[in-house]
Amino acid sequence: MSEGALFGSQFSPAHVRFRLRLWSADLLDLGTAALLGWGAARALDWEQSLVRMLAAMVCAWVLISVVGGVRGWTLGRRLFDVRLVNAESQPPGLPVAFARAFTALPDMLMAPLLPSRPLDRVLRLHGERPGLGRKAWVLGLGPQLPWVAALALAAWFITTPTRNETLVFLGSKLTGWKCCHGYKQHVGTWMCRRSLSRLAREIQGQHPEALELQQECPEVASRLKH
Repeated sequence: MSEGALFGSQFSPAHVRFRLRLWSADLLDLGTAALLGWGAARALDWEQSLVRMLAAMVCAWVLISVVGGVRGWTLGRRLFDVRLVNAESQPPGLPVAFARAFTALPDMLMAPLLPSRPLDRVLRLHGERPGLGRKAWVLGLGPQLPWVAALALAAWFITTPTRNETLVFLGSKLTGWKCCHGYKQHVGTWMCRRSLSRLAREIQGQHPEALELQQECPEVASRLKH
């Protein structure tokens, strides 16, 4: 085997052509997983545990990777118009997509420095552009809308105070005390309104710390009537 043939098979055009586009898509999907995991951790009141928050982010990344293995598309790949396929130009499938969830991160670190993605080559995967035009690209975004909705829900949980944040804000902050006592410049703020609503839910759920705070926060009484 000649030297040219050897390197031609190792770094085939399929592995080189769209590697940076695929890298950008993976980076966007990784950011999506981080936001989804962060939002899920806050929704479950795990924000004080770094281990649990990181676990939620990893689970979100694995989910995105596995779902993206069914047809080769993810939100990031659709936006960058690159599909993940195997050597037969077919979607990788669930087992290979699951394996790639753990190889993609080191590949992302190496991709800007190497002519191809070494671990994708081991899995016989590469990026491919369908070339179907802008209309097909726009229509292809439709199946990715659930991820957009999930991101919007994650943003809600990220910006909404958790149980611990509510108790700290209303129980030990001066602005929280003013919120609890109906000061006009404070009761209309996002933090005040959402904290009072969260405190009311915790009181209805018979959370001990919330029940203790109830007597010190007259403003929460109006929330409990609804």
